[in-house]
Amino acid sequence: MTKKMEKKYIPLANYFEVALQQEITLSFSELENIMGQALPNAAYLNKSWWKKTKPPLSHYLSWTNAGYHVIDVRLGTSITFSCTQTKTTENNLSKSEENPSAYIIRGIEASDARSFILLQEEIFEQTDFMYNVQNELDLTVQQLRKNLTYWKQLKNRTILLCVLNGIFAGYAVVHGYKQTKARHVASVRLAVKEEYQQKGIGSALMKAVENWSIQRDISRLELSVMEHNNVALHLFTKIGFKQEGIRQNAIKLNDTYINEYNLSKIL
Repeated sequence: MTKKMEKKYIPLANYFEVALQQEITLSFSELENIMGQALPNAAYLNKSWWKKTKPPLSHYLSWTNAGYHVIDVRLGTSITFSCTQTKTTENNLSKSEENPSAYIIRGIEASDARSFILLQEEIFEQTDFMYNVQNELDLTVQQLRKNLTYWKQLKNRTILLCVLNGIFAGYAVVHGYKQTKARHVASVRLAVKEEYQQKGIGSALMKAVENWSIQRDISRLELSVMEHNNVALHLFTKIGFKQEGIRQNAIKLNDTYINEYNLSKIL
């Protein structure tokens, strides 16, 4: 009897489940980005590891369960998968594309720390809507990993990552409060790379935030938006956030004072 798939391959299985491409080539680093874990040494050294379709190892279930099989192995470089069945899914960027993209959303792992910091810096460079500018956030890989360990103890803080074909496309930070009387409340920060905006990723991230929060008895979400960030305001209003107040002159941008809107949603 085939044993269950190892936990670390579940994000990879989720990716292939929503993928629409008939043929997918992923680099080893992209595969590890999807998983949030390092591939074993055998994956780098032996082509047979990728060709396995029988127990006792069960990693192959992450793609064979979705109808994919390996057709090309370039050790240490890339793996090509092929699917013979026609698939339909809602979790893709464009069904009209010749090679439609698919994404998954998963919780951050310690191994993601460096990539997450780089993702933040990329987004800080792209937009004025974040509260930090590039190279201003003094956060090291070691400090972030320490924070993640502490957050797991609290159980009400996390970072959810959107991984698009092995590339980090956006994130949502959920920051629950420690105080007993406010443990049902969490603040949210959402960011999507410029090239992936207006494609449903923000909405998908917020849906994941709500699901994650409900599972942890968080019933109120809070966030802040600069008054001129019309795209974000439209998104949050569409998914049920209500404006509660205005912080006058809360932001100074290019020598101009900007108001900030406070929004919340009761789950």
